[in-house]
Amino acid sequence: MPSGMFRNPHTSVARPFVIRRLDTAEYKLNRQIPASVSKSDCFLYLYDGEVLTDVGAEPFLVCSGQFLYIPEGIPFAIKYYNGSKGYMGAFSRPMLRNPNIGLLYRREPVLADVPEEERGFVSSLSEKLLREQDEGGGETVSVILQAVLDLLLAQIDAFAGDGRAKLGSTLCTGFLDMVFDRSSAISGVSAYAGRLGVSANHLNRTVKGATGRSAGEWVDISRIALSKLLLRQSDMPIIDIAIRSGFEDQSYFSRFFKKHTGLTPSQFRSGEE
Repeated sequence: MPSGMFRNPHTSVARPFVIRRLDTAEYKLNRQIPASVSKSDCFLYLYDGEVLTDVGAEPFLVCSGQFLYIPEGIPFAIKYYNGSKGYMGAFSRPMLRNPNIGLLYRREPVLADVPEEERGFVSSLSEKLLREQDEGGGETVSVILQAVLDLLLAQIDAFAGDGRAKLGSTLCTGFLDMVFDRSSAISGVSAYAGRLGVSANHLNRTVKGATGRSAGEWVDISRIALSKLLLRQSDMPIIDIAIRSGFEDQSYFSRFFKKHTGLTPSQFRSGEE
């Protein structure tokens, strides 16, 4: 599998430590990354782009310059990503030289903002971990790797604060859960607002305040992500994909898809991107 692919670190929990470079720019989504529970502590650091994750029962929007720490035993899934570059990995606590770092006492996910002047240092530490892992063949943990990981975790602990930078309200959480629920067709903002018992304007304001995007923008993002997924991984007729994505008119769906991707659904399916 190419190194640029977005892979879930939970697939490598047999190792005491794993880290992968993340670059989704050229990654063609063939399937959703399912939720899984790791016996290791996991992390995700971005220096560009964004990732919408489900951690436990809460969505976290990880943006450029943020580090997400996920304690062992908490379900973790990727819902959406865009231009994501950074590092993701997992480690088992017995391999650490210093098990007393404050971050490790957290029993809930922590989303830390890395100060702009420190982002280069965090990226350098992550890259050093990657080199040490590769030089050890991925099967052994060097003293240098342990020391660098301890330093990285200590740095993130210093930036973490209370670490409770989730998406704010239960309203926003409920909305995003509905929008990315692939068991049903995608609806419009008014329909979601009705199900949540609020006005569309209130839902838009709340979601934008928490994520920087309106509810309508998240609906469009989900529609594009789902339609790409179905075009790639199934032979479903385009009219049926349009309906699953919330469009009754196939021609309108095609115009919407081309506006956001530069390609018609047929061109995207044939691999012309």
